[in-house]
Amino acid sequence: MADHPTVLLILAGPSGVGKSTLCDRLVREVPGFERVITATTRKPRPNEVDGRDYHFLSEVEFRRRVAAGEFLETAKVHNGSFYGTLKSAVLDRLPHTNLVMNIDVQGVRSIRSAERTTPGLHGRLVTMFVAPDSIDVLRERLQGRGAVTPDELARRMQSAELEMVERYTYDYIIHSGTKEQDFRALLDFWEQAKRKLGRAC
Repeated sequence: MADHPTVLLILAGPSGVGKSTLCDRLVREVPGFERVITATTRKPRPNEVDGRDYHFLSEVEFRRRVAAGEFLETAKVHNGSFYGTLKSAVLDRLPHTNLVMNIDVQGVRSIRSAERTTPGLHGRLVTMFVAPDSIDVLRERLQGRGAVTPDELARRMQSAELEMVERYTYDYIIHSGTKEQDFRALLDFWEQAKRKLGRAC
């Protein structure tokens, strides 16, 4: 068990900026971090594994669990899919380890609201926004994934522009460059957050 207060570190930003890559590397290279696995109704991408990348749920199962009060936050995103964070995925583990997750800006708003009223979460939230160099660079990254239809690309770009407006409400902003630059910025901001919170995490 950790001998210090632990935190929930949230990475947000437009689809395609590399949030999952940053989360995965943080967990691999920084002791004391585990990744929160969120739930979604979208179809798995190639190489994604249920329970490792996401908890892939049918819409019926997702709605059932929402009605049962099992989610900390839920959101419907650009492609019509639902995403959410199960309470158990955070609250059962946060007393023992630092957690990192990537969610969309709707989810961040919901978790910020829940932080004030959820025992075990208050005062333990650190938010970082991963911002692309430009909208054009983001479009190129998304097109590079190959499986994005023109309609989905248009929806994601529209969502990205709306999400970028909120970046200044976050504790820290990572201005995306290379993968290495982004990870260095993440580590630098994590060190700043620890000092600010007065914790030897």
